[in-house]
Amino acid sequence: MNIGIDFDNTIAQYVTSFGEVAMEEGIIDGNWECKGKTELRDHLRRQPNGEKTWMKLQGLVYGKYMYRAEMFFGVANFLLKCKAQNHSVFIVSHKTEYGHFDPEKISLRQEALKWMETKRFFDPEYFGLDMEDVFFADTREEKINIITRLKCSWFIDDLPEVFEEKHFPDSSQKILFGSYKPEQFKNITVLNSWRKISEKILGQITNQDIVFWAKDIVDESMENVEKILGRGNSTVYKIDVPGEKSYVLKHYPDQLVDNRPRLETEFKALQMLYEHGIKNVPQPIEKNCDLNLGLYEWINGKKVDKPIVGDLDQAIQFAEKLYILSKQIDVNHIGIASEACLSAYELVSQIENRYSRLNAQSNEHIELAIFLEEVFDPLWKKVKNESTSLWPEESRMQNLPRNKQTLSSSDFGFHNCVKVSDGSLTFLDFDYFGWDDPVKLTADFIWHPAMNLNIELKKKWNAAMLKLFSGDPYFEERLNAAMPLYGMRWALIVLNEFLPELAQKRRDADGSKEYDLEKRQKIQFKKASQYCERVKNTVFRFTFA
Repeated sequence: MNIGIDFDNTIAQYVTSFGEVAMEEGIIDGNWECKGKTELRDHLRRQPNGEKTWMKLQGLVYGKYMYRAEMFFGVANFLLKCKAQNHSVFIVSHKTEYGHFDPEKISLRQEALKWMETKRFFDPEYFGLDMEDVFFADTREEKINIITRLKCSWFIDDLPEVFEEKHFPDSSQKILFGSYKPEQFKNITVLNSWRKISEKILGQITNQDIVFWAKDIVDESMENVEKILGRGNSTVYKIDVPGEKSYVLKHYPDQLVDNRPRLETEFKALQMLYEHGIKNVPQPIEKNCDLNLGLYEWINGKKVDKPIVGDLDQAIQFAEKLYILSKQIDVNHIGIASEACLSAYELVSQIENRYSRLNAQSNEHIELAIFLEEVFDPLWKKVKNESTSLWPEESRMQNLPRNKQTLSSSDFGFHNCVKVSDGSLTFLDFDYFGWDDPVKLTADFIWHPAMNLNIELKKKWNAAMLKLFSGDPYFEERLNAAMPLYGMRWALIVLNEFLPELAQKRRDADGSKEYDLEKRQKIQFKKASQYCERVKNTVFRFTFA
């Protein structure tokens, strides 16, 4: 196939560039908070000579500051897959030679080519395009003529106007990239991520794709690649290399769908833990951010399905190590944990946001509608009022002070560890890592559906956490208030299979041909009901009734 791709805002993204450049060039005040390119554009256009100012800014971003642009997530994977399947790729861009009102006369086209070169577009060992495969057009009409001449089987663009041109070739299938409503367009496929585009044109990701991608970060020859089934988020592979050595390769969720920087977070977290002597985690080996791949040490071990006292002791010791480390490191190098709950307000807001998202799907799922209206909602009103009234004033509305927070993997438990032959545990999955309220760590360890803790282990964990965080005079009070809230939160989390994007992510990560969404939804319904029942049976003190 001949596959044509637009450049600006299709391959190259400028999410942060516009705001940064506008501030540095004095176009906007440094105190003005820009939420994105569109908001900035509209703001400037409302000013005197605003259109001229906006055009000037565009010229700067696409020219002098082109080097700051980033490649959209998934583009690299797509281009390598095209190469592996021997498809021809052409970049066709409506881009003038020079930017408007640019006294320096910097060539926008040359800057774009230089950017592509730094991103290894023309590296025969990587994407392998020729510079002759890149075309620039002065007008949209000229762009359409180039697409026609190249006989593109597919063309991918972020602007619907391109496809609406009357001379756009009927022989080219159209993919509109972005957050558009599909029902607005006829004969145009609307997709909001490059992973979806790749699946549409090139098919599902295969082990062969993984081998091809991994060549950039695995220095040794790969003897075997095996997909590890049943993972909840990232797609995980075991890679065997000569000498009975193995690695874990993680392909993280698409950041255009889930914008959390999971790869960067996990890799940096494991590097930091290793540097500080915490070695019961996988060693980070290498990463490729463009391909969204991380390479880690493979740990031979077994799942911990039925934890014993010795396992809990190790979990407690790991929580202690993280807390001690949190008192030693420079706090500015680590961000907030994913879905951190640093106040009662934030915890309640997260629960209500989850409720709203599920409720939006209830028209298509009558059982979901009944559950939310008749089971969850009445209980939630009671829990919300009573728990927030019991919450210490210090962190009811305001974030918990940093000196009372702890470092957390934010998904800590026996479901994310393996036991090696000597009985020691290695803890896994740090892509949510960061600062959080230790109450969340404590509560989630109890409530997580995969933990399978008996009452004695729950009591032991609770006592250990009360001792570990005893320096915080409000810890126990906050924990007592929070426990029912976290139970309600988990009642909604287990219903993620009803959210289309999350359900697809789970399906991709699971990898099993037997994955049955309807069956999974029924199982999760039962879990949600059980959570609500457990909350009902929990007094508003920390008990295990």
